[in-house]
Amino acid sequence: MSPKYSAAEIERRWLVDLPQVGSLAALPRREIEDLYIAGTNMRLRKVSAEHEAIMFKLGKKYGKGNSFSEQVVSVYLTEVEFNVMAAMPGTAVKKSRYAISGGALDVYQNPNSGFAVFEVEFQSESDASSYTPPSFASQEITHEAKYSGFALSQAAG
Repeated sequence: MSPKYSAAEIERRWLVDLPQVGSLAALPRREIEDLYIAGTNMRLRKVSAEHEAIMFKLGKKYGKGNSFSEQVVSVYLTEVEFNVMAAMPGTAVKKSRYAISGGALDVYQNPNSGFAVFEVEFQSESDASSYTPPSFASQEITHEAKYSGFALSQAAG
């Protein structure tokens, strides 16, 4: 049974060899700052992009089973609400997200500067299963906990 008010997020993720991607300069980009709140499964996120309003949200992921799907819930916040919650203890990640090849390429600045992950969200499990990633995507890490945002944030903690 799914947690009340949650939605399924169906995604796959891969490590990326950045030199194979080429220049990112012309691609649409968003700056993302995440705070993984200590002692919880929650993430506080700030997203900014040129010519767009800054977005603030609190999210929770409930964990993947054997599929590509996991239940998630998001609450959109005001800047004041975000600032109150940003004072909570936790570990942080800062990354640039580029729109590329029908997915998102996350290039980390802090921690793990230069580390990159490509992810794609899907409408169904069958779409996810049949997807072939672009050539710059190498090892699939969809089910590897050591590459979760939370785990990557621990390098800064």
